[in-house]
Amino acid sequence: MDLKKGEVAAKNAGLISVLLVIIKLIAGSLSGSIALISDAMHSFADLTVDIISWAGLKIAQRKPDEKFHYGYYKAESLATLFISFFILYIAVNLIFEGYSRIIVVSAITMPFIALFIALISSIVSFIVSKYLRRIGETINSQALIINSKERFLDGISSIGVFVAILMNSYGIYWAEGVITIIIGAMILKIGILSLKDSIFSLMDISPVEEEEKVKEIIEKVKGVDDYSDLKLRKSGPFVFGEVKINVKKSASINKAHDIAEEIESRIKTEINSIESFIVYAEPYKTEKNKIAIPVSNQEGLNSRIMDHFGRADYFMFLETDKKSINKFYFKENPYKKKKLRTGLDVVDFILKEKVNILITKEIGEISVNKLRDNLIDIYKAKGKNCGEIANNFLEDRLIKMKKPTRKKD
Repeated sequence: MDLKKGEVAAKNAGLISVLLVIIKLIAGSLSGSIALISDAMHSFADLTVDIISWAGLKIAQRKPDEKFHYGYYKAESLATLFISFFILYIAVNLIFEGYSRIIVVSAITMPFIALFIALISSIVSFIVSKYLRRIGETINSQALIINSKERFLDGISSIGVFVAILMNSYGIYWAEGVITIIIGAMILKIGILSLKDSIFSLMDISPVEEEEKVKEIIEKVKGVDDYSDLKLRKSGPFVFGEVKINVKKSASINKAHDIAEEIESRIKTEINSIESFIVYAEPYKTEKNKIAIPVSNQEGLNSRIMDHFGRADYFMFLETDKKSINKFYFKENPYKKKKLRTGLDVVDFILKEKVNILITKEIGEISVNKLRDNLIDIYKAKGKNCGEIANNFLEDRLIKMKKPTRKKD
């Protein structure tokens, strides 16, 4: 994420703010429009915001060092906090100034100049607002996004000034004061919202949008049985995070590392705002299992297991908890008559049922490799029927297969 773009954007916006302040002050003084002078103060507030944004983004670009191991990213959040207080100060002053102008009214001289300046100022502010928002969203800069909202209000405020000057020229003198109060109230709202966002960021609030995206990514990665302790914290424009994932005890260290690495890679690729994400893989033995058994008939728990995995007539699927069978169902093997690569197709077939255990008498090398790649545990069947076999599994009497029993399925 290129924070240099944000620094340049804040600098450009600041230069434009300087010009607007000067032009509005001159036009306001010549015409006697308090609304235009107030709008100049609003632009001066924008200039201050630009300076703080620029400083915060410049500091945030510093590399981590011995004192700041996580970098200087929070400088941007701190800058946003200062911006918020300044916006609140300007808003309150504008509200009081507007109130005073309702009580003490005066006519405006040279209204056409004041109208022209207010209109041009509004157009420029809207353009700058769009520019800052685009850069702010690109680099995920909270300060620039808030600055863009403030600049948008500056454009609205200039339209209000235009209306106030127009009404004043027709003898409706109190309009300046009312519109100034409205402008102040709008700025006050932005200040309160930005203050809340900056405080939450400094307190390491977990960003909701990024959190939902991270959950979606983790749940799509094969081999993750469950996850816990998902933690995200916002640090300026960046997000840092960590999570614990549960992988099967049977998974090798290399496989667990590959799963963790895949999660980290996908999160960093798909979520630009995440600077660092750490995955801790922990071995885990689930108490709930879904078991596949190749069978020759459909007689409930009395069904008999077939010797041949790939050529089984049916598959029985059982859902179990720690010590009991909760439910079971059957599906016909659609590949039992296929001549070549039967095992691979049958593996795909049972994987669609989201099993994590296969119990069989015989199985070929290709099927074993594919099942292990998908973290499916394979057990050697022992028992007269499926009921006995399932009970033996629940009581840990079955032996886990470590190699194929035949070359082909």
